[in-house]
Amino acid sequence: MLKRIEHQEEAIEDVDEVRRYAEVQRRAKYMYRPLVKELQALHVTGHYLEIGAGPGLLAAMLAVENPNLAITAIDLSSQMADVASEYFRDHHLQERINYIIGDVNDENVVLGLGKFDLVYSTLSLHHWKEPEKSIRNLWRVVKENGTLYIYDFKRVWWLYFLPGTNFIKAAYNSGEIEEMLHRSHIKSYKIKTLFPYCVQSIIATK
Repeated sequence: MLKRIEHQEEAIEDVDEVRRYAEVQRRAKYMYRPLVKELQALHVTGHYLEIGAGPGLLAAMLAVENPNLAITAIDLSSQMADVASEYFRDHHLQERINYIIGDVNDENVVLGLGKFDLVYSTLSLHHWKEPEKSIRNLWRVVKENGTLYIYDFKRVWWLYFLPGTNFIKAAYNSGEIEEMLHRSHIKSYKIKTLFPYCVQSIIATK
């Protein structure tokens, strides 16, 4: 049994460092293309909520490809929010993407955002301090007939012992995720392992 080890990662607090990080992300935006396709394949329209939005690249890509989408993005970092908001303004997306500073674990913050047709998160579940509580918070803001989509790393033995893989050690296996979903009273869901087999998606529908 591979023990889960909490990921202790320091947040980027300097706005210039955040800008450099965002620029690296944008240059490698082709890596987000499979995620865009995954989300588009859900065939959900209307209002989206992105959790752990970072520099806002994925939200921007989705908004550009679907002019009818409205997106609320949330992240803990005010610096990420500032850099993402600059990017949205530069690409004339500020009217369609609303960036909020807040914690997915904070029930009042999440519930105060309203209801959404699609709530999604990418590569942030393993960072959440109280993942089960956060999942329950997100499920409560999914509209009837809406969808919750979570994409994250998977704790796999063949990467666990390699150096520089703390994100794998902090990730959850499918059984742990299934237990959290059951305790959160989420009944209709699918958990899929995706290429390159160290990532997985959770798709839950109301």
